[in-house]
Amino acid sequence: MAAPAQKADGGGLFEGRCLICHGPAGRASHRDALAKLGAAAIYQAITAGIMKQQGAGLTEAERHAIAEFLAGEGAGTVAPSPVPACGGTAPNFPAEGQGSAWKGWSPDLENTRFQREQAAGLPAGEIHRLELRWSLVFPNASTMANQVTVLGDWLFFATQQGTVYALDPGTGCARWTYKAGVGVRTAVRIEGGQVFFGDFEANVYALDARTGALRWKSKVDVHANARITGAPTAYDGRLYVPVSSLEEGVAADPVYACCTFRGSVVALDTATGKQIWKTYTIANPAKRQGVNPQGVQRLGPSGAAVWSSPTVDAQRGVVYAATGNNYSPPDSKTADAILAINLHSGKILWHRALRPSDLWNAACLGKPSANCPEGTGPDFDFGSSAVIIRKKGGRDILLAGQKSGMLYALDPDRRGTLLWELRLGKGGSVGGILWGFASDSARAYVAISDQDVGSYEANGSLSAVDLATGKLFWRTPNPTDTCVGRPKGCSIAIAAPVTALPGAIFVGSLDGHLRAYDADSGKTLWDFDVVRDFTGLNGVVGRGGSIDAAGATVANGFVFQTAGYGAYGLGMPGNVLLAFAPGLPK
Repeated sequence: MAAPAQKADGGGLFEGRCLICHGPAGRASHRDALAKLGAAAIYQAITAGIMKQQGAGLTEAERHAIAEFLAGEGAGTVAPSPVPACGGTAPNFPAEGQGSAWKGWSPDLENTRFQREQAAGLPAGEIHRLELRWSLVFPNASTMANQVTVLGDWLFFATQQGTVYALDPGTGCARWTYKAGVGVRTAVRIEGGQVFFGDFEANVYALDARTGALRWKSKVDVHANARITGAPTAYDGRLYVPVSSLEEGVAADPVYACCTFRGSVVALDTATGKQIWKTYTIANPAKRQGVNPQGVQRLGPSGAAVWSSPTVDAQRGVVYAATGNNYSPPDSKTADAILAINLHSGKILWHRALRPSDLWNAACLGKPSANCPEGTGPDFDFGSSAVIIRKKGGRDILLAGQKSGMLYALDPDRRGTLLWELRLGKGGSVGGILWGFASDSARAYVAISDQDVGSYEANGSLSAVDLATGKLFWRTPNPTDTCVGRPKGCSIAIAAPVTALPGAIFVGSLDGHLRAYDADSGKTLWDFDVVRDFTGLNGVVGRGGSIDAAGATVANGFVFQTAGYGAYGLGMPGNVLLAFAPGLPK
């Protein structure tokens, strides 16, 4: 990294250009969380990572100055490698259909997040004996939002610093690493001996799962703010990729012409990366819609990002996508909706909007500024995937959970007709059902994150819902005293996705606890507090924090969980990946 040619005022630049999102009322990481990253990681984020668009108008000297101001160190500081290399020869990669697996966002195409007994290797009666087996510390991180995937004796994990790892799940050592050069937020998808993932610049990658060699790389959207947040879903030689965006955050700048991004689902050939079809969630491109109070051009409609992993319904030949809100008017009927898309052609077969007229962007935070649309909505995205429930001898159900706090059951055979709905929380901009729920054939297990930006009071809970009736089966509130004496950002909200297995439910919380619950009663079976220091396999000391956007992965008798969430002004920063397995009986 070259030294800056001149000295710039890092503090002034941060206050003038960054504080609107990184300040107390913003939804991006606060300064204390950014400081933990180190200057090298901050510089990387500004130049090639999540904040590349915001850094595009800065000089090289200004980028260095901001990074060094926040971190209090030179931007050339290099952190030690977080993962030691494995010795010896790697085991053979499992053939298709062999080996216990959690191959993507969910173990199945239906996105139930339910792990079957044989693949889990963890009877409910053994959960109380779980203990820490190993940990990895990532020095240049404050948010660990990527979920682990597993196939047999292989574990795959990506980071927001742009590195993908193939690990030994038993020991945590690295068999190979791949540096994408751009931050990665998605879970990795494993299929046909390949590893698939997306990055912050809307690129999709395919790597050889055994060697880490790049097979292909494909850009699925050219919008400057497009990114891939949800894990791609692979089926029958095609990869279905959801496309989301940070444009709603960029809109906080009053001189930004808001907004032009349209969400989409893209089908790629898994062998070549060639695009087969691309379906926008908003049919037509944005048009001019007058000017904002500062005289800057307004455009729309925009938004309807797809934040979550697509759900494949092979029986009906459909892929379901859950969409977010509109960023700018006019309102589009496919925002805050479930879309049913033909797997082969990409044609939208039907859509069901469940919160009409939700116009929102980051200019609406705090005191609304120029780009905040009139008639501002509540920002009730669908951040979690739709879930197909196969009912033996009965009607299949399509479940959808929204930030409004509502759980919906739709009929996939009648164009998404509403079967029942149930309110489980009050909802909010970062409230309600946030990143995902789990389901078996009888019940849905739903976490609630009722917390607003800038407020650390919340009502977090985990509920079981009877699928046949839509009635509450049990509800377990999060303990209300777990944040006493903890850092700012601690909350009892449960935003993380839920993981289910026979007899038990796992879910992490913003209070820094990973808990397991009895599936029939909601009683706590096991509770591990991650807010502590950990010495990683590389000898570096790190610390756990809030658990938010990544759920627990259960496979081969292990439970894998990332810990740390310093994004969007919520949560306690952290930088660890933890592996648990039952200890010897006592």
